[in-house]
Amino acid sequence: MSGTRERYAAYAERIAPVSPTYAAWARSVDDDLVALLDAVPEQQRQPELVFAVARRLGADPSDPGALRGLGREARPAFTAALATATVQANDPRRLGPVVPLFAALAAADDRPLGLVDAGAAAGLCSVPDRVTLDHRTVAGVVRVHTAVAEPSVHLTVDVSGAAPEPATTPVLIGARVALDPNPIDLARPGAFDRLVEAVPPEATDRTALMREAARATLAVPPVRVRGTLPGDLDRALDTLPDGVRPVVLTTGTLVYVPGADRQRVVDRLRERGAHWIALERTGILRGVARTLPDDVDPVDPDAFATVSLDGVALAVCDPFGVRVRWFRRPAA
Repeated sequence: MSGTRERYAAYAERIAPVSPTYAAWARSVDDDLVALLDAVPEQQRQPELVFAVARRLGADPSDPGALRGLGREARPAFTAALATATVQANDPRRLGPVVPLFAALAAADDRPLGLVDAGAAAGLCSVPDRVTLDHRTVAGVVRVHTAVAEPSVHLTVDVSGAAPEPATTPVLIGARVALDPNPIDLARPGAFDRLVEAVPPEATDRTALMREAARATLAVPPVRVRGTLPGDLDRALDTLPDGVRPVVLTTGTLVYVPGADRQRVVDRLRERGAHWIALERTGILRGVARTLPDDVDPVDPDAFATVSLDGVALAVCDPFGVRVRWFRRPAA
């Protein structure tokens, strides 16, 4: 039980500066809630997923005791909902660290990229070509990528280290596939409201950015494929047309995949000859972790996630992708 309690305590410390309400919920986890959470699969215990399900079932995040109350008063419904929940934050800020990787691939090949966004939810990270990206350093702000069309998303990332040079080739996406256990069609009424259930209520700027990304996604909607990793990876890749360079993107996706299956995903990507761009929790992929510099500390909040291309770590960043330390420049 201590593992779940410690996980929520660490989340509370991490989220407190941006969401006191979610921090209070995380700190409210008692023995009864730990027992409830330990009854569902490990990958279903992610705090933001749990809180999104709680809000869907009527818990008010402004009430610090609402989570405990739901666990007491609606325990069977809460447990059942958690067991099948597929809510994801789908945070477009995570595009900030990975757009330079897409730009490197675009510069190395005349073919447009065929993107499979694995764990896509609503596909808000399926639009790297529609991101205007600025890098902020101690020397000032540098534009490193300009969106190929409107509507688009504007992101500013604080960077240090061996930051990538500005892109000289636009990122051209020839096909987009959104792979998810329950892909969200943003064109359906209420879809966006469902998506932001996972967003802390104080994060109004984040919700506004998600709305920008939703407009960009609706302009170039992906083909939605219902499925999971690793079992449906081949089916998603087979959806791409001829003449594109296959690229699979995972952003905070593999933490939901059981440990043994994570390596199966990596192995299958290599077998299929697809590029793999990832922003995943530092340390959950042993092969990627072996390519990290010795001075990277996984408990450092600014090394929470690792940015990698084809299994080689290039940078680490905070959970939201807004502070990035680069130690290798991306190259195809």
